[in-house]
Amino acid sequence: MTEKILKVLKEQQIDQYLLQETTKESVELFFIKKNLDMRREENVHSCSVTVYQDYEKDGVMRKGEAGFLVEAATTEEEIAEKCKKAYMAAGFVANRYYPLAEGTKQEPVVVESDLTKVSLKEAAGIMTKALFAADDQEKVFLNSAELFVEKNACHIVNSNGVDVAYVKYNVNGELVAQCKEPQDVETHEQFSYDNLNTEALTALVKEALNMTKDRAVATEAPATGTYDVVLSDGYASRIFRFYQDRCSGRSIFQHYSDFKVGDFVQGDPAEVKGCLLNVDYVPTAPYSEEGVAMRQLPCIQDGVFQNIQADVRFASYLGVPATGQYRKMSCKPGNVSFEEMKKHPGLYVVNFSDFQMNPMSGNFGGEIRLAYLNDGEKITPVTGGSINGSIFEAQKDFVFSQETQETSNFSGPKAVLLKNVNVAGR
Repeated sequence: MTEKILKVLKEQQIDQYLLQETTKESVELFFIKKNLDMRREENVHSCSVTVYQDYEKDGVMRKGEAGFLVEAATTEEEIAEKCKKAYMAAGFVANRYYPLAEGTKQEPVVVESDLTKVSLKEAAGIMTKALFAADDQEKVFLNSAELFVEKNACHIVNSNGVDVAYVKYNVNGELVAQCKEPQDVETHEQFSYDNLNTEALTALVKEALNMTKDRAVATEAPATGTYDVVLSDGYASRIFRFYQDRCSGRSIFQHYSDFKVGDFVQGDPAEVKGCLLNVDYVPTAPYSEEGVAMRQLPCIQDGVFQNIQADVRFASYLGVPATGQYRKMSCKPGNVSFEEMKKHPGLYVVNFSDFQMNPMSGNFGGEIRLAYLNDGEKITPVTGGSINGSIFEAQKDFVFSQETQETSNFSGPKAVLLKNVNVAGR
């Protein structure tokens, strides 16, 4: 497909372009309770094409861009028509000029994973066993689940010499746990792993079943007040997304972030009594979408901002090296056990109706579906109310668990304790 598109681009005299050809093979399983309701296998081949046009406007060089999708059945005539329309549209986009990524032809790379050692069908069978391993209770059960095992092959070519390719595997899906008595309630969870992470999936299901059972008996909201709040798993990882967004070249260039390399990012160093941030950018693929080679880089060390993550465009604007956009971060864990955190008086929130971490304001919060209230003497499941806090206040007293979690987009503490968070309740 790439050769066909390159031929058309040459005929259309379009000399700046980026091609991202992908082939996705997948085995997809859909369950109703423990019964396989549907099985599907897919093999989808397509190519995303971006064309660029350099021009001068008001004495300033500009680079416009526009894109389109080419599928396997698309003819050369149809590709030519798409090229013409996209190239014309690119002339109306007035981005500041920037160069495309430079590169050379490289040998294809297979991303290391134990998923490469088995077939997609075998991987689906292994992860299915893990999915239902903890589903052994009577009153609470998995109502439904979806499981996808994918092999993604990507080939990236641009007009500036880039010609790279890689293959990556992934397991992802979602599940719904249900408990009918004394209230009929459900819990929805999603998962994504780049390995055969059977233990993590089984643990996720077990936790989902337990929280659903406790949600069925919870009736009261916590009293309004200020609490130390524990967040775990996906909610804990979202706290770190604030720093992921704030450290991006796009956010810095557009002044959504005031982070500067070399600055201490946790407020006044004299006021920090909790864990210092030690965060790395972690590549989930050997190349970015533009073909930039990616490697693990320090993001924040002992609270000090080290490197901006940026695609080619914003790296050019900021005058820093292009790193590509990272989807995954890792954070050094703490030295407090998760069990010790849960025994700490306060509120351990395990499920929100919706949890948000605003990268601009630094505010975080969400409506509580289930939490465990520890008043120092007993632990009570509660539901209702909401939490509302500011990362700018909370980051001074971070407490990270020594236990860790590993998903497709985060590696780090399983839980985070945030002190003095406002809770609106009864």
